Amino acid sequence: MRNIEGVSPLPPTEVNTRYNPPPMLQRRWLIAVGLALVGAGAFLSVGPPELVLLNASLRMQYPWPRGAGALVVMTGLLVLAGALTRLVLRLLCGVAAIGALLVSLHLLRYQLEATDAGLVSHGVLNDTAIAWKEIRKVEQGSDNLLITGPGEASITVDTTDFEPEQRASLERTISRRVRESAGRPVVPAVTKAP
Repeated sequence: MRNIEGVSPLPPTEVNTRYNPPPMLQRRWLIAVGLALVGAGAFLSVGPPELVLLNASLRMQYPWPRGAGALVVMTGLLVLAGALTRLVLRLLCGVAAIGALLVSLHLLRYQLEATDAGLVSHGVLNDTAIAWKEIRKVEQGSDNLLITGPGEASITVDTTDFEPEQRASLERTISRRVRESAGRPVVPAVTKAP
């Protein structure tokens, strides 16, 4: 359609030279990227903690790449949530991303110290300290140690990722410190948890 002067009333359209893949292909790429991030982050976030033996103390903490790996998992889950079309799957990815965030905070913040004064645990939500002479019981489970102090004070050490020599070093340190604080060569009640 032309107007009286012979000029088209509509502006000429520009030719789109950029390739825009179809939405389904974009979603597939995002799903692949999300799954790759989840896999890479999971690989980075597993492994034993660092156990530092000093002259008078012991310190156990996770290296920072473990917490960073969990953050990569969270990012991958958020990418997946954005790429998926079903609401239920998006919600599941969102909840899993919140879980990965909490795990990353735990891995970045957690620290266990056996000092001259006692056993100190630094966590995401709280810090717990039990003096050596106040330790009432040490329970050894297959994948954890439960150190009980006065009242409700207790420290649970998850030893799932520990190497056998790391767990043995921690157990020996706790036993030695409790014996020394009591002034007698008696080990606290050590029981196997069911």
